[in-house]
Amino acid sequence: MTVSNPLIKELKGWTRKLTESDKEIDDENEDLPFFCRSLEKCFQKGVLMRLNPIGFPKLPDAWYWLEELAEKHFSSCCTYSLVVEQVKQNSKVHTPTGQLRLLIRTCLMRKCLYMPVEMLVRTPLMATDYYDKNSILGDNILGEIFLSVLLQSSKLNFKLNLRNSCFLDESWHLPECLALELVPCKSLGISVCFTKGRALIVNLDKNSVAAEDDKVEVGDILDEINGNVITSNTKGQLRKFMRKTVGQPVYLYVAKHRNKKTRQLYIPIVHLIRNSGIEGLKKILKKFNSEIQDENENPEISKLENKSLNAGFSVKFCGSVYIGTEGDVKQIERAILQVLKLEDLKLVPAKFECLEIGIRVTRDSDDTVMCKQSYMEISSCGRTGNIPNYFAFIAGDTNCNLATKFDAYVFYHENESEVQTILQSLGQGFQRTHFAV
Repeated sequence: MTVSNPLIKELKGWTRKLTESDKEIDDENEDLPFFCRSLEKCFQKGVLMRLNPIGFPKLPDAWYWLEELAEKHFSSCCTYSLVVEQVKQNSKVHTPTGQLRLLIRTCLMRKCLYMPVEMLVRTPLMATDYYDKNSILGDNILGEIFLSVLLQSSKLNFKLNLRNSCFLDESWHLPECLALELVPCKSLGISVCFTKGRALIVNLDKNSVAAEDDKVEVGDILDEINGNVITSNTKGQLRKFMRKTVGQPVYLYVAKHRNKKTRQLYIPIVHLIRNSGIEGLKKILKKFNSEIQDENENPEISKLENKSLNAGFSVKFCGSVYIGTEGDVKQIERAILQVLKLEDLKLVPAKFECLEIGIRVTRDSDDTVMCKQSYMEISSCGRTGNIPNYFAFIAGDTNCNLATKFDAYVFYHENESEVQTILQSLGQGFQRTHFAV
C-alpha cells in the first residue's frame, strides 16, 4: 500500500528544487519562502492543544512541543537546545508562529531541524502527546518520510540572515534590510512613531547623517540601534542608546518599506503605515494603491501576501456549538470555552469578511463557504479577557428577535488588536452589539 500526503508531496517538491540549485541557499532564493512555508504546514498539521500554566488552552502550535523537547530531552549544550534558547531570547518575535518560523530558519542554518523530529518519530507513543492520528507526525509512516526529507535538507547549504526576523510573526516573506555604519554623531535626525510595537520612521532631517545617500527613508522600520532591538518596550531608551556610544560610529539596522531592486512595497509595513494614521505617509499609500490597481501588470507583487490584499481578515475557524435558547453577550465566554474543549477541535485557516448585509467565512485552501450569516441573525459578538485572541459571534436560526435556537461560532487571531478591529467591523453591521471583555 502506498502512503502519500499532499503536504509531504509539496515539501518534497520544494526540497528537490533547492537541491537542484548549485549555489548556496540565501534569502534571495525565490523558492526558499515556499519551502519554509511547506515545512511549517507539516509541523502544524494536527498538532494538539496545550494548556498554559494556569490551565487555559493555548493555540495549538508546534513551537510548544519543540520547546518542551529541548528542555526535557536534550542536554543544554546540544546544538538543538542552544537554537531553541536563542529563539526564546530573541525579542523580535512575539508569537508562537514567529518563534516556530525563526526556529525553522535557525535550524536550517545549524543543520539540526531533524533532531526533535527524529526523537518524536523514534520514541514509541511520544507523538501521541503532541499530534492527532490524522497528522503527519502522528502517523508512523508519514513521520518517517518527513524525517527523511529533513535529513536530506540538512545536507543543503543554507546561508540565511537570521537578524532579519522582525516580521516573522506576520509572514515568511521578509523585507529587504540594511546594516548601516554611520559616522559618530549626537543626533540621527530620525523621528519615529511606534505602531504595533515597531519604530516606523515618519520624518527624516535631510541634512542628517542618516539621510546621506538616501539609504534610510521615511516609511522604513528602525529595527536596531547599536545592536539594541527597538520595540515599544525600548522607546524611552533611544537617546540612552545613542549616549552610550558618544564619539563612536553608530550602527543601524533598518527594514526597508520598498525593495531597492524591484521597487515593490513590503505589505506588512504598508499595514503599519495605514495603522499609524500619519498624514506625511499618505504618499507611500497612494503609490501602494496605484500598484494594486496595476496588479495585472505586476504579477510578482508579494506572491506570499496576495491573500492579505483581499477584503477580509485572516483568522482560524475553531468551530461552532449549539448554546440553547439565549443568544445574549453573556453566552460568549461559555461558548468559547465549550468549543475549545471539543475533542475534535481543528483550527482551519479562513477569511472572515464583514459584507454589506452580513458576514461570510471562507476556507483558505479552497474558498469553500464555511459560514454565512446576515446581521439580522447575529445577536451578539465579543471575546473574553482571559484568552483575548479568541472571539465569537452568536446567531439565531432566524432573525434574532424571533429566534429560539442559537449557535456560537468561534475564531482565533494571533493579534489581539486585530481581534478588536474585527469585532468593531462586525459591530458596525448591527446596532445591538455589545462586546465581552
